[in-house]
Amino acid sequence: MEQDQARSAAANLFAQSLGLPDVQTMIELVGHEEFLKFKVGRHAPIYEHALRATFKNLPDSNQFHGLLGLHVETPAGFPDSMEAGVLRGILGRSTRAISGQSATQIFPGQYVPFQNNEETQAIQPATHLIVGRRGVGKSTLILKAKELLDRSPSISVILDMQPYAHRIDKDVRMDIMADLSVLIAKTLISRYPAEGDSRTTLEEFADDLLAGRILPDRASAAFRRAIINVTDRIASDLFVFLDDFHLVESSQQPEVLEAIHGALKGAKGWLKVAGLRSLLRAYDPRTKKGLQSPGDAQVISLDLTLVDPAAAEDHLKRILNNFLRLVGIDKISSAIADLAFHRLVWANAGVPRDFLQMFSRSIEHASRSKRRRVELTDANLVIGEFGQQKMVDLEEDARNEENSLRNALTAIEGHCLDKKKINAFLIRSEATEGYRAVQTLSDLRLLHLLHQTITPHKAGERYEAYMLDYSLFTGFRRRPNITQMLPKDGKQFKAAELRKIPILPRGFLTC
Repeated sequence: MEQDQARSAAANLFAQSLGLPDVQTMIELVGHEEFLKFKVGRHAPIYEHALRATFKNLPDSNQFHGLLGLHVETPAGFPDSMEAGVLRGILGRSTRAISGQSATQIFPGQYVPFQNNEETQAIQPATHLIVGRRGVGKSTLILKAKELLDRSPSISVILDMQPYAHRIDKDVRMDIMADLSVLIAKTLISRYPAEGDSRTTLEEFADDLLAGRILPDRASAAFRRAIINVTDRIASDLFVFLDDFHLVESSQQPEVLEAIHGALKGAKGWLKVAGLRSLLRAYDPRTKKGLQSPGDAQVISLDLTLVDPAAAEDHLKRILNNFLRLVGIDKISSAIADLAFHRLVWANAGVPRDFLQMFSRSIEHASRSKRRRVELTDANLVIGEFGQQKMVDLEEDARNEENSLRNALTAIEGHCLDKKKINAFLIRSEATEGYRAVQTLSDLRLLHLLHQTITPHKAGERYEAYMLDYSLFTGFRRRPNITQMLPKDGKQFKAAELRKIPILPRGFLTC
């Protein structure tokens, strides 16, 4: 009985380290000692990490303390293996980044640098607008930047804009500034415990602001004085990250940024604002409030679109390789067939979060079908399933524009899929309601940019080429006989090919 309890305690610790409900074990006699071995499918970094954690946390009184090891039994296929279960757990946690969490990865080697080392740009003492489609890694970039900054004397904070989403009241600016002040105070005292007076100054500012003792027009100046008190005391900079800022009501965005930037400017404070490009209204030319680019803020764009299919595929391959190596898989083809991999890359248009989530779900489908690896059929099933989630995202990110965007998408589907029987279109690059709707739907991953400069008629008339998301015509929403735009050998489309794509009528929103 005592041995069973000791065995169970060790197995629970090992399973918890892996994020699994349980693991299989065996007892092996080595010399005169009984070793407890955990059954795994491969030698992998993830298991070595879990073994070390179990050694560390297992009480000295446990009879297997110091007598632990791994027993490798190679699985018949990947989808049904222990490694697949562990990997799905890692992918689930990695694609649900929450602002404010530590960016430190649980397992060494999991992080993949951004395509153009944007994390290095994000930690520079400058004001930035971090833009990109949903799921491209804006929150991941922010978390990584904070991790890097936390190694320096500077202070960095991340404020998630979700709690202030779509509010139209005038108090939203006050709430954001007060919450930001409290967050800075908490971070300050955790990094510099002796700076209690500066913390008190920040907290008193927040209390006075919410109680109405500071007038709105004087809030920015008062906040600036509290910030200067901090940066002077620590003799370093303050970095403020606002994540998902596009969720703030469009009319409120310039005023909020004007107030926070005004408090940071000249106080050794730097503002980093992340959001969907098409829904981010950083500057109001009428009131001249907000952040004007490039004068007030530099832009960091994370979009890696299908304009360069090879670059998008290479980046996703590096990301997937890093995850697979954690569970001991050195070749992508051992886990997913080439055709399935290419389909997921193309269907997700280079968006890392969507790609990883779909790959994880594809593993589940392959497991049900008892396959040795993920195949094209599994990938196709998942692509259709994720369509509903993208519509939910549309509602969350563009609540005030949801109906108009849904109508625009319906019109595009009708013209391209029902009438022209093709999954792509051209639209003229001009400041129209229809063009703006297309850009927003692209940020929401329901449309994907293929090329930014196409001239189907004559020079001077610039068009952009887009592809409809696969979920709009596959899976549950399958439409037969659709001509699909696919690059040859992963290379960029030739302009001659794209000129043949149907042009979306200028008045398509009212058709």
